[in-house]
Amino acid sequence: MSLLDDVKILTTPNASKAGTLYSIKPDSGTADLDITRASTATRVNSSGIIETVAANVPQLDYTDETCPCFIIEQQRANYHLYSEELDNAAYSKSDVSVSADAITSPDGTTNADECTTTSNFAQMYQTISVLANKNYTWSFYVKRGTMTDVGQQIFNMNGDGDYGAAGKYFSQTSATGWARVSFTFTTGSNGGATRFYPINASGVTGTIYLWGFQLELNGSSGGDTGLQATSYIPTTSAFVTRNVTEWSKTGLSSIINPLEGVLMAEIKFPWEPPNQSIFGLSQSTSNMVQMGYWSGFFVNVTMNGSHLLFSLGFATFDTDWHKIAIKYKSGDIAVWMDGVELVTSSATGTPSASPMDKFSGTYGGINLWRFEGKIKQLQVYDTILTDAQLLALTT
Repeated sequence: MSLLDDVKILTTPNASKAGTLYSIKPDSGTADLDITRASTATRVNSSGIIETVAANVPQLDYTDETCPCFIIEQQRANYHLYSEELDNAAYSKSDVSVSADAITSPDGTTNADECTTTSNFAQMYQTISVLANKNYTWSFYVKRGTMTDVGQQIFNMNGDGDYGAAGKYFSQTSATGWARVSFTFTTGSNGGATRFYPINASGVTGTIYLWGFQLELNGSSGGDTGLQATSYIPTTSAFVTRNVTEWSKTGLSSIINPLEGVLMAEIKFPWEPPNQSIFGLSQSTSNMVQMGYWSGFFVNVTMNGSHLLFSLGFATFDTDWHKIAIKYKSGDIAVWMDGVELVTSSATGTPSASPMDKFSGTYGGINLWRFEGKIKQLQVYDTILTDAQLLALTT
C-alpha cells in the first residue's frame, strides 16, 4: 500500500468555497475544513494579481509560489487612509505632482499613481496618529520610473523623532515590475502624530509609481507579534479591519485514532509568528497531538493530561517551507522534519475515554494560540508509519 492509500485525511489548498476548504481524502466531505473570517480579505491569485475574496472564503495565495497555499492571518487593520489615492488631500506634497490612475497596479486595474518630483527636496507624506511604545509595520508597492534613488522617513511630530532610520528604498524595488517594501519600527514614549514619507528629499528628481499603502499595528489581537506586512487591506476615508481567519473540523472520531497515528503538515511562517502559533488533533487539552511555533518550532503529544512529548524550539525559526510529521504511540513517539528524525520519546501513556475528534488551528481545540502562517498540505494517518515512510513523507 502507498502513503496515498493509507492516509485518512489529506487536505491541500486547491478547492474551496465560502466557509469550506475541501479535503481530497476522505472524498465524502467528512473532513472538509470549516473556515470563518467575518470580513473580506485579499490574496495573490495564480496570475500574480491581488484580488479580494469574500468573507469566510479561504485565502488561497500564490505569493512567490507556483502552487497555492492557505494563508491563516490574525486580525489586522490598515490605518493608512486612501491607500490607492495619492492625489487625495490626505497626502501633503511639496514639489511633488501626482498623476492619478497612470498605470496598471498590482490588482490588475489602472489605478496606480505616478509621482513626479520637481526638486531635490521634494516631499510627500501622510500624518497618522500612532500609539506609544508599540510595534508597527508600514508597507507599500512601488515600481521604478526615472528616479535613480528614493528617500523615505517615518518621523514623529511629538518629540520621538525618527522611528527607524530614515534612508533609501530604491534597492528594494524591482527594475521591471512592482515590489512591496516594508518598514517595521517601534514607537517611542510620546506616540501621536507621525508623518509617513514615501518620498523625502531624495536629492534627485524624476518619476516613481506608488500604490497600496498600509500601516499595521503589530500585536493588535491576542498575542499577535508578527513583524512583517500581512496581506493587503485597501482603504479610502477610514481605516479598515481584516478579521482573523479560523479553521477547524469536528466529528472526526471515526477517522482520528487516539492511540496511534501520524500528523503531517507542510508549513511556513512568512512573518515572525505569535509567541504561540499552534494547530493539531485534539479532544481537549488533555488529549492532543500539536505542532506549530513556540520560541521556534514546537511539538506536543499529550495523553490523559500527561505530556508524552513536549519540545520547544527543536528547530530554529526561519521563513522557509518545512515538512513536519509527528508519529505518536505509547512508547514510540518521534518528530521528523525535512527527511530527518529530530526528536524521539519512549514515554508511555494512554488517552482518556473521550477520543480525539477535532482538527483545528488552535491549541487543544479551544480558542487559544491560533495558528498563523501558510499551509500547503495537511495529512493524518490512523496508524504509525515506518522510518522509511516518514522519510518519504517529509522529504
